[in-house]
Amino acid sequence: MTQDVDAKTPGVSSGLHPTQEPQQACLTVYHDGSCPLCQREIALVKSLAHEGAIAFQDVSMREASEKVAADLTAADAMGRFHVRRADGTLLSGAAAFIAMWSASPRLRFLSVVGRSRTAVAILDGLYFVFLKLRPQLSQALRRYDQWRAGASS
Repeated sequence: MTQDVDAKTPGVSSGLHPTQEPQQACLTVYHDGSCPLCQREIALVKSLAHEGAIAFQDVSMREASEKVAADLTAADAMGRFHVRRADGTLLSGAAAFIAMWSASPRLRFLSVVGRSRTAVAILDGLYFVFLKLRPQLSQALRRYDQWRAGASS
């Protein structure tokens, strides 16, 4: 089981009994829960991660200027993928993806890319291009989801 962090109360995991202490996750993932691409990716990572290894914080319902962490606004978290390691280090872009992959045994093989600075730079470049295309890709995926919902009823 992974942890979903309550958007209104940072650090408090949902789904726990009120007297139960949340486990310390080795990584916190800040994600856009309103993005259909992001939803699919986070669902995949949740299904592959070890229990308590990753805490997920959906920042999509926050005001843009609201702090989701001392050094991260909701606008920044929505504009680029961010994760925080247990030691407090905030990572973004390709480095954040590599850290997330490293936290999941089934995706850890992908993190081998992080050993090469050249590969990380290339991934960051590809991620920059993806960010430019993300709104159109998300809209197309929403239309596809609507079409599938209509076709199955």
